[in-house]
Amino acid sequence: MSKTQSFTQKDLLQELTSALRKTSVSPTIHGYHPQAHQIPFHKSTKMGRLFLGGNRAGKTVAGGAEMVMFLTGIHPYKSLKFKPPVRCRAIGVDFENGVKKIMQPEIARWMPTSFLKNGSWEDSYEKSSRTLTLTNGSTLEFMSYDQDKDKFAGTSRHGVWFDEEPPEGIFNENLLRLADVGGFWWMTMTPLIDMSWTIDRIYEPSKEGQNDNIDVFEVNTSENKYVSDTVLDILLEGLSEEEKQARKAGKYLSYTGAIYGGVLTPDIFVPTLFDPDRSERWNVIKNSWGHFGMLDHGFTNPTAFLLGAFDKEGRVIIYDEYYESGRIVKDNAAAIRDLIAKRGIGHKMEYIIADPSTRNTDPISGSSIQQEYAEHGVYLSMANNDVIAGINRVYSRFKNKQLFVTDDCVKTKWELLRYRWDKYASEKTTTKNNVKETPMKKNDHACDALRYGVVSRPALVDEIDMKPGNMLNMPQAVSAINPLMDVEVIYGHPENESKWHDPELGEFF
Repeated sequence: MSKTQSFTQKDLLQELTSALRKTSVSPTIHGYHPQAHQIPFHKSTKMGRLFLGGNRAGKTVAGGAEMVMFLTGIHPYKSLKFKPPVRCRAIGVDFENGVKKIMQPEIARWMPTSFLKNGSWEDSYEKSSRTLTLTNGSTLEFMSYDQDKDKFAGTSRHGVWFDEEPPEGIFNENLLRLADVGGFWWMTMTPLIDMSWTIDRIYEPSKEGQNDNIDVFEVNTSENKYVSDTVLDILLEGLSEEEKQARKAGKYLSYTGAIYGGVLTPDIFVPTLFDPDRSERWNVIKNSWGHFGMLDHGFTNPTAFLLGAFDKEGRVIIYDEYYESGRIVKDNAAAIRDLIAKRGIGHKMEYIIADPSTRNTDPISGSSIQQEYAEHGVYLSMANNDVIAGINRVYSRFKNKQLFVTDDCVKTKWELLRYRWDKYASEKTTTKNNVKETPMKKNDHACDALRYGVVSRPALVDEIDMKPGNMLNMPQAVSAINPLMDVEVIYGHPENESKWHDPELGEFF
């Protein structure tokens, strides 16, 4: 009698129970039943998809299941543009923790064994290349954000799955791999601290209808019927309120991760001074406060020029801006003079403070940016460019309600909310090398100009020699406007401090 024939009814029942248990734990894509909040993600036919969710919201499950559908050609929710075999990538924060412990198990969970060589993951996965090859010829390459950007070059890909936000350079490199064939990408992430570029480039353009090629899905953990809010609250105990909300709601938080996060409270951003209802208050500031300018010069990057006013108590309000790229010094100088004339504060302008690099001499022309501005009627004083000290000064003024920004400064406000510390590619390298104490060099032009200005206040300078030969390379603040331009010039010295502050201003801020 064979071994098969010797099986008892009890043995067969055990075998059946074991098989059912495996199916219930790992049902494969044939048994995948997404929850209601996951179905729109699977149905989307857009080139890109951003799936934002709190912890345990089911975003990674959906991302892994989508990749299996893509690789196998088994997709119950839409007709696929590409038929197998396809070439794809799955990319996580780091390989050991992000890829091996999260992404690979999710792929294995939904992959039918009939698509694996000998029905085995081990026989289908090449460790040296980190590539999974299916029996239908589809391939899935596993990579991580802590790899060098050049590692992501190569041949075209049909689909890429990013789990958590990648560095923008790595994202761009993978888009190039998709361009040849018109491939697709999807990103599953919890928007924790230090999130930045995805807000500006993906989230907001999509939500505002400016990019029809991307769908955004936002899911709260409470939408996952398998997760208790009570259990989640226990797991998140001890975290900051901001991070708790990000991990539960899966939504970007305005100030989370920003350099000035926590001090950019709503009362920092005040209404315009230039409407009829606030004309009286503007007249007080125009005539009784000191005025100065702040400049961060650029060409490829924007040139940011801010107008600010200060009173005797050291309060500063930034009330107007000029923000343009691709313009030469002559055009920038004309725009600055026009803005000053428009506001009628030429007679009150103390000085314009600028990046000290503007006085560096060009080895070819023998001139400097500072000299070029002076030739066009705008005199620049050199700022202290200690970045960390300047940031601390701005932070302190915001915190102590000594610095305000009006609604007219649209770009300045936009940058302040996005101004972030630079970061390493992964939590692993962050821990290894400590956190970078350097601002991210992006969307920082108005922030730099503001930093120059705040560092220069509230100290006032004595009157200086106005002879043309002394106007350049002046170590202290100089008059902002060329007197030959028919603009009245005065200097910043506290002969009459009372004129800079009007107690009748009352509840202005």
